[in-house]
Amino acid sequence: MYDVVDLLGARLAFEYLSPDRTYLGATIFRNGSLYVWPGNPYVKNMMPKEKLFYGGTIIIDRDLSESTKEQDRFSENFTVIHECFHYAKHQSSFRQSGHMSRSFSDYGKKQVDKKDALFWIEHQANYSAAAFLMPRNAVEYGARHLLHYRGKPLPFGFDIKDDIKELGNRFGVNYSPIVYRLQTLNILKSKFDPYI
Repeated sequence: MYDVVDLLGARLAFEYLSPDRTYLGATIFRNGSLYVWPGNPYVKNMMPKEKLFYGGTIIIDRDLSESTKEQDRFSENFTVIHECFHYAKHQSSFRQSGHMSRSFSDYGKKQVDKKDALFWIEHQANYSAAAFLMPRNAVEYGARHLLHYRGKPLPFGFDIKDDIKELGNRFGVNYSPIVYRLQTLNILKSKFDPYI
């Protein structure tokens, strides 16, 4: 994934962005300082420190990048590509707004105003990262063979949860991104039904 950072000509940094993985990545659009933490997990009286970053820097959470867990590798894959899309597509938006950075977090899971520009910027980066890591034809092929998809949206329930996880593993992503991609391609119904 880091080859894409190099291809874009971005700088790369690894920092502890939060003591609890609230933030997994950030894109710095212009020179300025950002608060980073001395470590993870949080230790009593730990405080963040201000650090200078140059514009054109993609920061990946150090705790995520140092992990050897497969699920963390998958999160790292998605985060890196997500931040690359911010870097490639959103520089002019943030330069004009005066913001220095945009961080990738659980923004999409929070109740937000869908008229908010930041919601759409995050949506664009999420959609682009999903499309890059999980190309339409490959996902459809995998869904036909693993999920027995036959052209109609599949009911989303416990009965196919393990197969969805396996499909995500094949693309090097966690459960949430593969579910998101399946739903955006209309392969999987958007509402989870626990009775299926």
